[in-house]
Amino acid sequence: MIIEKKKNKIIQVFMVEDNPDDIELTLEAFKESNREFNVNVAQDGIEAMKYLRMEGEFTQRPYPDLILLDLNMPRMNGFEVLEEINKDHKLKEIPVAVLSISQSENDKSKVKNLNARAYFVKPTGLDGLFNVIQELVSIVENK
Repeated sequence: MIIEKKKNKIIQVFMVEDNPDDIELTLEAFKESNREFNVNVAQDGIEAMKYLRMEGEFTQRPYPDLILLDLNMPRMNGFEVLEEINKDHKLKEIPVAVLSISQSENDKSKVKNLNARAYFVKPTGLDGLFNVIQELVSIVENK
């Protein structure tokens, strides 16, 4: 889904999230922001790794400027996705930001050790997501 706005280049975001309501709310926040985004979504870690490795139906996918990753997902969780990303010299150059319901300091520490650039606790509404998106833009612009 291309979400168009009038500033700078289109930011390619790859979102890995299994909750349809969270996907919808996050896409709405991207749409309402003051930047232009192209957001692609995978609903679990296995699909995410196929996308990132350009396998199967994903051979023509855009290269992401940022990965927005949930931790708690079926089949392959966010920690496992981070471990796989870190094994690939090209993929580990893509900044990863975690967006999770977990407020666990242990999870935050583990994510940091797996080279994620940021950890955000999922906000409950659009206003909180707008703040997250501004942080994501900063990550992309400063990578």
